[in-house]
Amino acid sequence: MRSLIYATLLFGLWCLAFAVIWFQNLVLQGICLLALIVLTLSILGSRKLFKELRILAPFVSMLIVVYAIFILLGIDPEGKGAFQYWMNYGLPRALLLVNAVLAFRLCFALVSVDSILDSDASIHRLKYIILGKILYEAATNSYHQLKQWQEMTPGMHARKATGIKERFQRGLSATLALVLYILAEAKYKGERIDNLIATCHEEER
Repeated sequence: MRSLIYATLLFGLWCLAFAVIWFQNLVLQGICLLALIVLTLSILGSRKLFKELRILAPFVSMLIVVYAIFILLGIDPEGKGAFQYWMNYGLPRALLLVNAVLAFRLCFALVSVDSILDSDASIHRLKYIILGKILYEAATNSYHQLKQWQEMTPGMHARKATGIKERFQRGLSATLALVLYILAEAKYKGERIDNLIATCHEEER
């Protein structure tokens, strides 16, 4: 259980530093990204790094497309130029998204779920860790399959995604499908875990 506490504190400090204090510092965000990539390669290996980046790619691409559309439309809230505004607004957020996911994976890489489950913590607290692990595995393993199912639908199969608009629509559809799938899994798996706890455990909250 101590490893989980240490990992949580470490990730909390990282969030304070890079998501609050140095959020707009692109140089430090870029250095952080390179450092996280090197550490992920060293600790988790190239396979897991590629897997994480492949999952993040659609979300980052969607952000880039949205900001590019705003630039082309000339939307400029501050009156200093649409390109400059959306670069300053969007680039830190895109970097933070990638950095946060990699930092989270690294902080909790040494935390063993089995050791947490074997600890003296209440089952009513452990259920959130169990559910979180299930949902994370579901998210990382199902996105590619959802994309394959999407390509098999008649509407998508009839149209070739050659333009930016078509690619954006497909990426948005796949992302929304993933969100809906995770929400459904959270409800279903959460109810099953609660039923198992009620049946097999007589522990006070």
